[in-house]
Amino acid sequence: MGAIYIAKYILREEYQCKCCSMLPPDYDEPYSESFDLLFSSFERIRDQWGAPLHISSGYRCPCHNSFIGGHPLSAHQFGLALDIDVEDYQVEALHKIINKVAPDLRIGRYQGFVHIDTAYCIHPRASEAWVRGYRWSE
Repeated sequence: MGAIYIAKYILREEYQCKCCSMLPPDYDEPYSESFDLLFSSFERIRDQWGAPLHISSGYRCPCHNSFIGGHPLSAHQFGLALDIDVEDYQVEALHKIINKVAPDLRIGRYQGFVHIDTAYCIHPRASEAWVRGYRWSE
């Protein structure tokens, strides 16, 4: 059986929860602008990067999010976040591309990966940080 893509460049295997293999509960809704924004932004990022990008985390069920010590209000629990693995020396370059092609995304910079999300699409907002263009580093 071949690879199953949920969006251009995004394998279901990369995006689904690592512990239960599920997709977000509302993923199958007829139209979800929140998912479309995330996936189309990743497509633009990948096109600018010019090479494959590995997604280490997409959707996380609440149990898995808790198990790995994820933030209780993580956008991953809604399926609206992607962690993109790169070498440490590439984090800055990837961050610059994301700022250029998808400035509305929320972006977190970490050692060895960059987090992107569209949590700003969730209403009511559960956090003051769930706004377009929010940035943080760890």
